[in-house]
Amino acid sequence: MDIVITQRGRAYLALLAFTASLAIIADYRLLVVFSILLSLYVSMKTYVEIAMGLIEDLVVEGSSSYTTEREPLLVKYRIVNRSSHSILLLEYSLEYESTLMLINGVKAGVLTIPGKTTVVLEFEFRARTGLHWIGPFKVVIRDPLGLFKSPELKIGSKLELSIPPAIDPVIVRRLYAFTRSIGLVKTRTPGEGIEFYDIREYRPVDELKRIVWRVYASSGRLAVWEAERESYQGILYVLDACRDMWTGPYNQSIFEQSARVIASIARYAARRGYAQSIIVFNESQVLDSGKLAHGIMGYNRIMNAIANTAISGVNTTLHAENWSQVLEKLLYMLPKESTFIFIFTRTSSGRIDQLIHLATELRSLGHQVYVVTPIVTTYDITRDLPKSLHGVYRAKQLLILREDLEGIIKLRQTGVRVISMTPLHVAQKIVQLIESTAPVHSR
Repeated sequence: MDIVITQRGRAYLALLAFTASLAIIADYRLLVVFSILLSLYVSMKTYVEIAMGLIEDLVVEGSSSYTTEREPLLVKYRIVNRSSHSILLLEYSLEYESTLMLINGVKAGVLTIPGKTTVVLEFEFRARTGLHWIGPFKVVIRDPLGLFKSPELKIGSKLELSIPPAIDPVIVRRLYAFTRSIGLVKTRTPGEGIEFYDIREYRPVDELKRIVWRVYASSGRLAVWEAERESYQGILYVLDACRDMWTGPYNQSIFEQSARVIASIARYAARRGYAQSIIVFNESQVLDSGKLAHGIMGYNRIMNAIANTAISGVNTTLHAENWSQVLEKLLYMLPKESTFIFIFTRTSSGRIDQLIHLATELRSLGHQVYVVTPIVTTYDITRDLPKSLHGVYRAKQLLILREDLEGIIKLRQTGVRVISMTPLHVAQKIVQLIESTAPVHSR
């Protein structure tokens, strides 16, 4: 790769030419000065050429700490110079996704890396739900006099970070309080399943692998653990992750609010033993967590699917083909039994026809379909949003709310059931719907 001469280098060349001209025309003794200046020029260029070779041999190792969106995301890069030669004036700039916020660390700066040493750079980001990327570094090497610079080089690799949504403890506490207040408790009966029910005395027909040996060691009697019979209640979430779902302050977008609601409900449903799964889609991909699964397995799969959802590019557009892929996934994943399907999305004009078609198809198969649209204007304005932008934010959210309300009216006129509430009340409403059809007894 060709070395780039800087503006200062061009001025230095002009000085060289002027000194050589004076030495020829006026005083030949100026040739000594010209020789010194020329040797400096050549040595600076040679230094940049050597340093470029050293940069290619650098070892750059990136690592990150596991986190959720409520905790800081710590990223550490180790830059190892295995050569005995030092690298001076290495200008670096860390590339990362524009939707991430750097709160500690210096994105761009100048490094000096002595020979046989390791330099550690640490960066702290505010984490947010989804799949995000950080790195590599863009670097440029300059000589000490600033006459030359290398072309822009990239070192290190791109780190892809999957960040699951945080469970909202307020929502979960209120869900349990709500179900207790109305006396809904799922009937627990022994039978075939994977969740623990109780320990009972051994019977000749019991499998040996179910024997609880610690009971035998302490009491001298054989006992086995018994599973809880799985009472089927299917829940399938569909989460829209298109670019306009990310509208709003950091960590307060419609997508992130919806992801937290789903995570909280999924945690609750996992403890209740319900089977659940999720489909997450945007303009460029459709992800799913597989067939409906009970308990903690279903919950973990849902969290992983949300954590691996990336923000789509600026110029991408949602097409009817994307909705067709979602319908195909749904038809493949859905069981024959009636299942609750909750579609978390906006009800903007471009989505209405597809939502009506999707709901009609699924209802014809006996499933219970609800379009869920959280009310965005009730979200708190976070401290990260400057006060000067509060008015702009409110105006933007009111426009979004107006468009969504018009869509809600159209959907309801066609018979599509819509849940449009604050995030807290959305979770409570969904649990109420689920529990109203689950096997229960009153305390």
